[in-house]
Amino acid sequence: MTARAMSRHLVLGSADALHRVVLLHYAGGSAASLLPLARHMPDTCGVVLLELNDPGDPAHTFTEAVTRLRPEFEELLDRPTVVFGHSMGALLAHALVEALPDHRRRLVSDVVLSGSRSPTTTSRLATFPPTAFTARSRTGLRDDMIRYGGCPPELFADTELLERAVTALGHDMQLIDTYSGPVRRGGRHDATEYHIWYGETDDEASADEAWLWADDVPRPPHRRGFPGGHFYLLEHTEAGQALRRLAVAGIGCT
Repeated sequence: MTARAMSRHLVLGSADALHRVVLLHYAGGSAASLLPLARHMPDTCGVVLLELNDPGDPAHTFTEAVTRLRPEFEELLDRPTVVFGHSMGALLAHALVEALPDHRRRLVSDVVLSGSRSPTTTSRLATFPPTAFTARSRTGLRDDMIRYGGCPPELFADTELLERAVTALGHDMQLIDTYSGPVRRGGRHDATEYHIWYGETDDEASADEAWLWADDVPRPPHRRGFPGGHFYLLEHTEAGQALRRLAVAGIGCT
């Protein structure tokens, strides 16, 4: 597939593809961060990698980020679609899907919520409102990048690039620190399947958290653990292959 820009987002595959896969990246990443995952998708599917937070004009709260993303996200839901979000992207994917009007929601065949604490846990940990959100130092953010993994070693050797990455991560973590769970819409959405994926050695978005997601999605979800930690989807090929199979089965790609 050839990547091209769509607004701030990346698009792979034919613009008039009959089916779509929408990918939402993790905190500190960008639309391009999930290109390794997107490369697994069938050529007959259009793939859109959303840019979730403008580095030049970042959102200040989770709700603001959802409000900004919602118009373009809704426009994408004009054909059968699989939505995949990892970590911060999973929380945003969940909120955006929950906000869809019924005529758009019916086109979502599957939602994959990957590598994320449940909304219930995230809401409990978020201190804003009513109190100030968590203060995160640049040193602490750099330590998080090392602890979670997913960053190439070259990043830490380039001072300027590292500072930009730390700044981007700080902006995104503010969204998580100001998290507010979505208000579930009424109506029936029996056509949408929910999948909770996690790394088997991820200490935070763990198997226990995968079970807690059941309280926050409209239907009992399918759960699956993969070898690896928080960035299991980039450490091994299993996740990309599983997403491809899901797309083929869920929206009829070949």
